[in-house]
Amino acid sequence: MNLSHAIDPAEMAALQTRWPDAVLESVALMVAHPFLTGEHQLLTANGRRAEICYVMHRGDPADGVLLHIKTFYPQGAYRLPTGGIHVGEAVLATLQREIYEETGLTVGEERDQVHVERLLGVLAYDLQHHTLGATPFATYHFLVRMPANALLAPQDPEESIGGWQWRPACELSAVADLLDAVHLHSDEWGDWGRFRALSHRFVAARLGT
Repeated sequence: MNLSHAIDPAEMAALQTRWPDAVLESVALMVAHPFLTGEHQLLTANGRRAEICYVMHRGDPADGVLLHIKTFYPQGAYRLPTGGIHVGEAVLATLQREIYEETGLTVGEERDQVHVERLLGVLAYDLQHHTLGATPFATYHFLVRMPANALLAPQDPEESIGGWQWRPACELSAVADLLDAVHLHSDEWGDWGRFRALSHRFVAARLGT
């Protein structure tokens, strides 16, 4: 699998130097329309080469990590928040931008800011699409801590956030099971659910839950 489009080798090396425990894993997934080609599922459109996923907690992931749902998702399909990395955009810059757009919180070292604790790892996908063919993509998973009493205030209405949940990290595998089962009540979102489930299982494994 050629990951050069999704993962910049020099950038990945720099991230692993900063966070030596970060792992890179690969997985293959067969997908078809409307995933990658239909409305609200254009994961790789508009120059997106990869995405960040922030695993946000308020002091201890065991007490809760932040999930969200968008207004157009299947009912109950809460998941970890993500945001697209565009060609030419740095991973950490994307992380800062997406956290601000979706929560209204800024990333930094001050007490009232979100602290980036570590890069849990990167999951690289070999997406075999029925019409697009081989489509590389990757998700960079970051563990971040928000101020305990901060309020979530989305700044970009185009994010279409329909709600939040706090779920103990030990429930991420159960969240993955629900995403895997999306196809049972919404076949249109089935491949999306299977794709999203992979990330939650990856995070659960990295957190040891």
